[in-house]
Amino acid sequence: MLNLLRKMTNKSSQKQDAGDNSTNLQGQQVIVNQGISYTDAKEIANDVFKANFIELKQEAAIIAQERAEEVTEKVISELNERHPESLSEFEQPAMQDALFNVQKQYAISGDQDLGDLLVDILVDRASEPKRNMVQIVLDESLSIAPKLTTEQFDTLTLNFLLVSTRRMDVKNYDELIAHFKKRIVPFVENLSDSHSDYTHLEYLGCGHVRAGNYGQLEQLLRDTYKAFFSSGFTHEELIAEIGEGHNLAGLIIPCFHDSSKLQIGVLDESVLEHISRENGLDQGLVTKLKQYFTKTTKNQNDIKTMLIDAIPEMEKIFDTWNKSSFNQFELTSVGIAIAHANYRRRTDETMDLSIWIK
Repeated sequence: MLNLLRKMTNKSSQKQDAGDNSTNLQGQQVIVNQGISYTDAKEIANDVFKANFIELKQEAAIIAQERAEEVTEKVISELNERHPESLSEFEQPAMQDALFNVQKQYAISGDQDLGDLLVDILVDRASEPKRNMVQIVLDESLSIAPKLTTEQFDTLTLNFLLVSTRRMDVKNYDELIAHFKKRIVPFVENLSDSHSDYTHLEYLGCGHVRAGNYGQLEQLLRDTYKAFFSSGFTHEELIAEIGEGHNLAGLIIPCFHDSSKLQIGVLDESVLEHISRENGLDQGLVTKLKQYFTKTTKNQNDIKTMLIDAIPEMEKIFDTWNKSSFNQFELTSVGIAIAHANYRRRTDETMDLSIWIK
């Protein structure tokens, strides 16, 4: 917690005095106590492990200690970089318990992927000092993640990305393909079609196999990224469909796949309706535009072929989707938290977890 130590009232003086663990802020401001330091946090973290871990013999004890110190250094370093204000959380019992869980699991396994994933989750946990759903889910994720394999991590992540997210900053088809290559392809190699993987994930509370499935993946992608799969139409065809004299600003753009044609250039029907209302279009015309949007979008088989041609790794995703529980698996909050941490670990990108966990 930031504590006010002294307010500087002499406007002509530039001299500053500060106590231990304080930072001088120039310009007649205040001196702020920043709580425990990086070194203090690291010392506390190492003491937690020494005080709680079982006593091992000889070589095993040395290995465990080295691993604990290694993962502790990563935790403190990551936290200092991403949420330095949360270093003081190491003084709290709940945070020390979460920290020890990470130290213990990495000391036992030495698995680098697991260690990095646990570090990522713990850093998020440190930034949630208030007891809420996100904190509870992250605590639970720290105990569940050590029981999963790399294949299960990546399967959860792909499910999360394909079913629960949509990239809103993609502006054209080339950017969509780049998005898949950068954020989907890294997880494809370990995607599992094994029934036992899904039953294990279900047993641990990462998700459950629904009675129904999500339908065909190519249809899901068509619905999610509709604007990027347009067949296009001519100006004359558009007039024949909806008539002339309408304000179509923000709705019609050159076709991504045929520069001689036009297309409806909004992400989905909800955006189409919003812009149409702003343009003063009546509901009858909005309905016609929605129908034409669907009519001029490529069919799902063509979309599947396009994606595999552009990204050969997509074929494995389509195959796994069709022959396994992958297209029936619905993630729980714990499954989402682990998928999110694994995504950030592999891509160095982050999302706001509270969007899915409230």
